[in-house]
Amino acid sequence: MFTIRVGKDLQTFHIHKDLLAGLSDEMRNYVYNDTKEGQEGSMETGQVSPDTVRRFMEFCYSGDYLYTSDSESSSDDPQEDKDAIEALPLLLTHAKLYVFGDMFNIVSLKELSRSKIIALAPFFGKSEDRAHALAMISLMEYVLQNIPAATKTPDKLVKFLARYAGYLIEELGEYPEFHAVLAGSERKDFFKVFCGCVEAGEEEAPWTDAE
Repeated sequence: MFTIRVGKDLQTFHIHKDLLAGLSDEMRNYVYNDTKEGQEGSMETGQVSPDTVRRFMEFCYSGDYLYTSDSESSSDDPQEDKDAIEALPLLLTHAKLYVFGDMFNIVSLKELSRSKIIALAPFFGKSEDRAHALAMISLMEYVLQNIPAATKTPDKLVKFLARYAGYLIEELGEYPEFHAVLAGSERKDFFKVFCGCVEAGEEEAPWTDAE
């Protein structure tokens, strides 16, 4: 077994080594190598929350994960839960798993979490509700701060959010929080896609043809 300790209190999780190592070459290097992590059969990452690793463990053993809490429905269907779930915690749940997958190049986890964000975009991303608009803006800020900038091909979630911002530029432009996110970022990979969408007058909702 391999031990993962996360959060401020270094909460402990145990997972089968071969299962973890099969997720990516980077993860295999943590599990089977001559470094401290490999020799001790454990790793620590204080910046990752226990909730994120709990869902990551669920993904490892089932290939999927759900967004659940004591006060919310156990369904992960946005059509069923869109009125009951606060937009920001739900979106950030998926974004944090995406960032975790990016840390260790776990492509399958990134694809799954990104697909869940895109599936929520038609419900939370039309900026018709202030809370939903602010949630999407906060999602954008979190992703831009936590996904490394690309020099060539942009990250797929960064690209999607850039297209989203370009598509809804008029609606989002009414929020000072959106301008603050743009002003606080120097991401050329984001702005190249974003500016291209604005200049082209993007008419196709990005969630209809996302990669």
